[in-house]
Amino acid sequence: MKRVTKIWLVAVILFTVPVIAQADAPFVNISPMSDSLKFGEPVFSEPSLIAPGAALYPAVFATSSAALTLEVESNCLHGPIMASITELKHSRGKIITPDRISIKAPITDGYVSMAKPVLISNPEIGPHNIDLNFRLEVNPFEIAGRYEGNITFTIMPLP
Repeated sequence: MKRVTKIWLVAVILFTVPVIAQADAPFVNISPMSDSLKFGEPVFSEPSLIAPGAALYPAVFATSSAALTLEVESNCLHGPIMASITELKHSRGKIITPDRISIKAPITDGYVSMAKPVLISNPEIGPHNIDLNFRLEVNPFEIAGRYEGNITFTIMPLP
């Protein structure tokens, strides 16, 4: 009976140790609370002429906004998080470039162009949410409809 108890004890230890080691392994996971970014109706500014003496072509621009919350799950200190975006493509071939898209995060000073990756979170320990706001510059001559692209969130290594 002692031999069976020893074998059972060894088996329990062998199967328990890897599970404990996995539970303590550091991890960071980023999950958006929505699977798509839906920009609202554009809000147009007052028309104005492009320049004095220019043709009577009004410079009418608008912005369209969207919001997204990221859930960051972490059991360790993670590095800064960067956000980048690809071109947005319409099925008819029209493209919206990243320089026309801006992002605002809790650590940015207002809206920042996404022409280059943008820092949206400093290093932090533990789970937290990041509320992001996006702004898209549009003009009245653009094709309305669905544009597709990808937003990438990258966890940078700690220094």
